[in-house]
Amino acid sequence: MGIFASFSPGVLEVLFNELFGLETLSYLLSDSPDLVEAASERVGELIYGAYKKIIGLDNLVGFFQGDDMGFKTATLVSPDILRKYVLPWHKRFAKLAHDNGLLYILHSCGYCDSIMEDLIEDVRIDAKHSFEDTIMPVAEFKRKYGNRIAVLGGVDVGKLSQLKEKELRCYVRDILDKCMPGGGYALGSGNSITNYIPIENYLIMLDEGAKW
Repeated sequence: MGIFASFSPGVLEVLFNELFGLETLSYLLSDSPDLVEAASERVGELIYGAYKKIIGLDNLVGFFQGDDMGFKTATLVSPDILRKYVLPWHKRFAKLAHDNGLLYILHSCGYCDSIMEDLIEDVRIDAKHSFEDTIMPVAEFKRKYGNRIAVLGGVDVGKLSQLKEKELRCYVRDILDKCMPGGGYALGSGNSITNYIPIENYLIMLDEGAKW
């Protein structure tokens, strides 16, 4: 057993959720880019400092950083904006992890294909979490990127909450059949386990994983 530490939403999430809101942030990127840069630097410094303080903690195996950068069809802001204000901080978090023998896992909702090469080759994430079938099924992501990073989860939360037992077992088994060969995959939900997912369905997912 080990600990994956997670202290805060990521830099982009803090900017558009806690500090500005997405609409105001969009205006600021044009009208006051210096403010956006200063805010992103301060947020990044705080997250980095928190991670730095726990280096050496017993049973720490990595950092699990959430930062929702996409929606159904694209990133929330342009890839170039992410490259300027957000991804450099993920790169620093990942380097801190790797320099200390730890893993760096990214949770990011939405369609992030336009920055996946950045995340893999520059940021150097070790694994990606958060998948939704209507955006990109986990099996497709595994086929495209699974030889370069680990793939986590992918059982669509909507289906996990709604399918009957027979259909759910077939669905989970199909994911396992497509994603497990070659390694680098861990079964789990595509996003957080919500309070409307029946406990029985959650246990079915685990049972299919144990049987595979």
